Amino acid sequence: MPRTLITGGFGFLATWVAAGLRKTGHEVVLVDHRDLDGSSLAMSGLLADPGVTTGCADITQPGSLDRFGPADHVIHAAAILGVTKVRNEPTETLRVNIDGTRVALDYAVRSGNTRRFLLLSTSEVYGADAENAAEDSWLAVRTDDPRWSYAVSKIAAESLAYSYHAEHGLPFTIVRPFNVFGPLRTGGYAVGALAARAVAGEPVTVHGDGSQSRAWCHAEDFANGLIRCLLHPDADGRAFNIGDDRNDLTVTELAGRIRDMGGSGSPIVHVEHTAPDIELRRPDLTRARQLVGYEPVNDFDDRLRETVEWIRQGSGPHPMRITREDWPVWDQ
Repeated sequence: MPRTLITGGFGFLATWVAAGLRKTGHEVVLVDHRDLDGSSLAMSGLLADPGVTTGCADITQPGSLDRFGPADHVIHAAAILGVTKVRNEPTETLRVNIDGTRVALDYAVRSGNTRRFLLLSTSEVYGADAENAAEDSWLAVRTDDPRWSYAVSKIAAESLAYSYHAEHGLPFTIVRPFNVFGPLRTGGYAVGALAARAVAGEPVTVHGDGSQSRAWCHAEDFANGLIRCLLHPDADGRAFNIGDDRNDLTVTELAGRIRDMGGSGSPIVHVEHTAPDIELRRPDLTRARQLVGYEPVNDFDDRLRETVEWIRQGSGPHPMRITREDWPVWDQ
């Protein structure tokens, strides 16, 4: 069976992608530098799958991935992220995200038989207005606030992927996620923060006037799109937006929906912005639809309700609910 190695493998996105890859018959190796206990992977039930193995490595150390042996596919998802952490540690964000990408690329080249290297980038490379931005648009970020160091590091990582293709012939694909949510996601992000307050009966706080717009994508749909980009022959050498363009909500609208699902009657309170923000995020999925046949199908309210309930139950162990049957199995 094909063997896929994922860096940042104990995290939220990697866990859902690993579950999808097992549906396609891949052996999966999940590598991370953090503790397994309390991670998305540990809570998913996926560790009971004999086709899933784990290992620890510091992605910034040259050669740290070599001991895992060659892989048919490499997904580089390891990164420092989160607005608060990135703003507080911009230098470390740049170091880890850029150096880690180079280590992962070197590993893929040395493996010798890597069919595809997939870089997990970000929608933040489009700047403050990421509404309907196409993949061949000029990328634009600011450098005058540490908050943007994450986006800067991902633009550098994308450039490295193109460079390794030019110099070493490494097949690659870039995926830019747009606002992924679902059970098992830990750390600070809008859905999780709003739901935690709603189920606790606390005021649901919204930054600014709440007019910021987001199109939310469930993790299963995202995993399906990423795997299509990993395996489809026409995805080689291209970048793809992966998200869900059907669920465009302001943050205030999202907060109201979560509050109602939480059932606590918590008031929605607006608080002052403490950092620059992205006003609009909605993916242009034209390329993903036309080239790899990606289509988001999960019902937003159903999956949001499931996520709120997971948080109400304490954000603990939660076997993933895989509903899609259209997992790709293209042979490269």
